[in-house]
Amino acid sequence: MIHIIVTSHGGLAEGLMESSNMLIGEQENVECITFAPDMGAEELNEIYAEKITEVSNENQYLILCDIKGGTPFNVVSRYSFKNDNVTVIYGVNLPTLVTALLEAQNEGATLAGLTESLKQQFNETIGVSDI
Repeated sequence: MIHIIVTSHGGLAEGLMESSNMLIGEQENVECITFAPDMGAEELNEIYAEKITEVSNENQYLILCDIKGGTPFNVVSRYSFKNDNVTVIYGVNLPTLVTALLEAQNEGATLAGLTESLKQQFNETIGVSDI
């Protein structure tokens, strides 16, 4: 099973989840974790530690983060350094989240396959409209 965690500074993660719920409905195995202005890195790490449990080949985690180098990214990346069954992707946006949620539900989905799929489609999730 692939668990998805969306994490960000402020309310971005919740906003992305709210929007994805409007598009594809509520999904299972997804959590939002917010780094609030009054929190420190240790408190944030405690929240991640409660959510990222029993990591194994059958219990994998995809963590979608707002920006590289920010506190959520820095803290949660420690989990991926220790375990191949945890992947952190930064630069989360709504198309990436929706794709991740839908593909993670596919029978036989793997973290490696999902990560590769998201990397391949990432360039297609942003663009400039020629008006």
